Amino acid sequence: LGRDYVSVGNYTDSYFPADGIRFIAVNDSIDSEEGESEIAPFKNILNEMYARDISKKIRSSHRLRGNMGEPLSQPPYGYQKSPENKKKWIIDPEAAEIVKSIFKMCLDGKGNETIARILQEQKVLVPMAYWQSKGLPRGGKKTQANPYRWCKTTVQKILSQQEYCGDVINFKTYSKSFKNKRRYDNDPENWMIFKDVHEPIIAREDFERVQARIANTKRRAPKPHNGQKSIFSDLLFCGDCHTKLRYHTNTINKDIHYFVCANNKVDYRGSCPGRHYVRADAIEQVVMLELRRMAEYLSDDEDAFAELLSRKTDKEILKEQKHCEEKLQKAITRNDTVSRLYEKLYEDNATGKVSDEWFMQLSHKYEVERMELKSKTTALRKKLSESGKQQQQRESFVLAVRRFMQMDYLTAPLLRELIDHIDVFETEGTGKNRTQRIVIYYRFVGYVEIPAAPRHPHYKADTRQGVAVEYLTEPKTA
Repeated sequence: LGRDYVSVGNYTDSYFPADGIRFIAVNDSIDSEEGESEIAPFKNILNEMYARDISKKIRSSHRLRGNMGEPLSQPPYGYQKSPENKKKWIIDPEAAEIVKSIFKMCLDGKGNETIARILQEQKVLVPMAYWQSKGLPRGGKKTQANPYRWCKTTVQKILSQQEYCGDVINFKTYSKSFKNKRRYDNDPENWMIFKDVHEPIIAREDFERVQARIANTKRRAPKPHNGQKSIFSDLLFCGDCHTKLRYHTNTINKDIHYFVCANNKVDYRGSCPGRHYVRADAIEQVVMLELRRMAEYLSDDEDAFAELLSRKTDKEILKEQKHCEEKLQKAITRNDTVSRLYEKLYEDNATGKVSDEWFMQLSHKYEVERMELKSKTTALRKKLSESGKQQQQRESFVLAVRRFMQMDYLTAPLLRELIDHIDVFETEGTGKNRTQRIVIYYRFVGYVEIPAAPRHPHYKADTRQGVAVEYLTEPKTA
């Protein structure tokens, strides 16, 4: 008959008789021409109860498997199931190279649409077509006419999948009922994340850099006649309202490119009173001068430069360690409490104070919480043990500065390796006495105050006749 007694009842009692349809259920010995069956409604109810019970058991099984770190989904593009163990993922070399190239293009400053176009021009099969060519079963649309036509949403999904770092993430989606097959997105706080389970395709640091870039990137591709996208896009922020600055090209003189606050009142009906207008060529000159000052300071006195970076990062390390230690202590205390509650529940069940049904439900609840606390404490201990990572970050920063010393011009990858963001403030003053503050915050260390270097005074530019702007690089003082 069926497993949804409401729908089956509607068909057998109303729809079939009204439309003259004969209904036969061979296994249940029911034929609508022999008259109504009094037992059929009860069988429908029992069938639904059976389906609901099976659904509960399957959900419980999935929950236990998911909490143990077993992947509950198919491996993403770039991975495949291991022939020896279907519960393990191994790298698919051919697809993994495409994944690496997608992340590299993103770090080089290319957008999702540009990446998709490049892959299509290179005749790279889309994931579904690739799986079909390998004879791998996958759910999803299989009727796309052009197997090389990549969509920007596919690129976006690949760039957002943490599984490429070697992690397993379970419970990203859920269903509300066994009757409703639709999957709903789960809140990230309900995910179960198991790190370093399989071999990574993308380094975790590169993945985090891509996520930071994605979070700060919401813009259309520039029009061809306006020139290439600026390498400073996504790095400039308003010093007052902290909104990103948007890149523009002058409508009359196409050689003039500039940035303005995306939240200013004049252009975008925002809340920021000033436009924070700054020329793109001025930004480039200011950044070049500051990086040269830093490079020369490193070259002149490497020990002093290392001590300067150490003073900047040690304070942040101590603050983060204290925060992690507090969270770790709370997790350990709660874990001890859960263990005591579990022991008491077992004793109450043994003495008959708690029924077997309640014991199974509560014990499952405590076991899930215990597994979550175990995962949390492990992650916190690992974070505390990685105190030496800050030293590695400082060394990476110094290496990036050294690479800049060997280059004659700035590139997007080098900028994103060195700079976290740049704050641009509103221009002050009038005429040739105008000043504008541009403050650079570097990765891992924030703002770095380089000792005075008379060889490199502040950059000053004549923006138009009778108007000159001097660009200051020190933060505002309270």
